[in-house]
Amino acid sequence: MVANGVDALTADVESAVTEVNGTAGTGAVSLADGTSGQVKTFIDTATSGTNAITITPTNLRGGGSVILNAPGETVTLLFKNSNWNVIAGNGYTIA
Repeated sequence: MVANGVDALTADVESAVTEVNGTAGTGAVSLADGTSGQVKTFIDTATSGTNAITITPTNLRGGGSVILNAPGETVTLLFKNSNWNVIAGNGYTIA
């Protein structure tokens, strides 16, 4: 999934892993609710300058979005009790 700073992106809720690339621009990625027990991981594979990828789940416990802004940053979410819950990651920020 490549962000270009213009187009809104929607993550595939059914795949376990989504790679995001912010080389061409900042990105806004939406994530629909999953099914109970579902796990979803995002991996920032490339980012240029200050281009951040903002992931906004429909329901996120403890915040409104997750930000990845450097290659190698990750976040792993678990869908439980009608919310995505952050359970692991590296270098991410909750906003």
